[in-house]
Amino acid sequence: MGLVAWTLIAVLAALLTWVGWGVRVRLLTRQHLSKTHLPVALESTTVGDFPPSHHLEDVPWHCTRESYGEANALQMIALQKGRAASRDEVNFLMGATYGAVAMPGKEVGFSPFTDPELGHAVAAPYLGLVRHFYTTDDPKLYLRALRFHLFRGHPLRIPLDASVLYGRKGFFPHSDLLVGYDEKGFFYYATVALEGTPLEPGIRAPGHQGRWMADETLLEAVESVSKGFRYPWRYIFTLFEPWPEQSDLKPVWRRNAKLLMGGEKRGPRQGAAAIAQTADKVRKRWRSLGAAQLKQFLSAAYTRQDNADFLRARFAGNDGLMRSANLLEQAGQNYQSVGQAIQQGIRSQAQANQVAAWLDEAAAAEWEVGSIFARVATSALQPMMHAGDIGEPAQP
Repeated sequence: MGLVAWTLIAVLAALLTWVGWGVRVRLLTRQHLSKTHLPVALESTTVGDFPPSHHLEDVPWHCTRESYGEANALQMIALQKGRAASRDEVNFLMGATYGAVAMPGKEVGFSPFTDPELGHAVAAPYLGLVRHFYTTDDPKLYLRALRFHLFRGHPLRIPLDASVLYGRKGFFPHSDLLVGYDEKGFFYYATVALEGTPLEPGIRAPGHQGRWMADETLLEAVESVSKGFRYPWRYIFTLFEPWPEQSDLKPVWRRNAKLLMGGEKRGPRQGAAAIAQTADKVRKRWRSLGAAQLKQFLSAAYTRQDNADFLRARFAGNDGLMRSANLLEQAGQNYQSVGQAIQQGIRSQAQANQVAAWLDEAAAAEWEVGSIFARVATSALQPMMHAGDIGEPAQP
């Protein structure tokens, strides 16, 4: 057998190995997501008839300047279903603003948020809801299902790429809330007043028409998110229905403690470990810091302050949680200092070392908050969640 033949065989073997590995990765990804996201495949037999147009008149529109899109969507749904909850309470139950995740493939960077998809499933029972995560690869079935469930009275949370929605470059995963439809598109409540868009933060009364997007835009924006996160499904939406309300917060304390402390052995660094890793990267790669990292640090500043305010308002009298509030506030101030340093420009190793020190202090503070939460989760006497001011944004 000639050299050319052997070369072709070697190339073919390598190709088959690569294809086989790709299939295995996709299979493992699907298995993992099936366990964590609990997807429900749409079936055409479960989608009934609906009129040409429909709009929900009982959903308030909540939109914030801060990146709380997933919490805002769930808050609006809970309010429509009869459960009043503040955005900060929803954030606490979801755990999305507790902890951090290292950004794979980035020179320097971390996200101060954790997976909101899993947070929705955790938070829903505490709001008297149950979550259904629907998936399909069929665009026609997807659009029919959206209209059918809207006609049934359910606002639908849609994960989408805001870059597609607003004609921008890049990838910007986001969540909005569908509240109606006509024959060519859907009406939605934007959850975040993104910079550079004609949106203003605030609360608008139920019945507002909202914004409109065409069927084709919705399909493209949702599919872009699926591709960006390598989901094994093209189209997704989340529906929440009434459910017996859960009150035992131990699972929430336990989960938020883990999110804050991190320590996972597989995958990207999380929690305090991700923040400490970011500090090490800053020391070595401080010249790479720029606008992309600035936004993440400023987001960490306001999320930690909001978390602190919530703990003080809802768990007043618990010494451990009051210390947690102080620690989160201090971490937020450190992130604010980091953001200011990036805005002004880091020009020396000494300045980079100071920024890294602020991050190390924030990591230690968040780890301690996690340890306090872990003790709360095992305490026989659970702290009471006091009713309080829901603290919503002012009317625009």
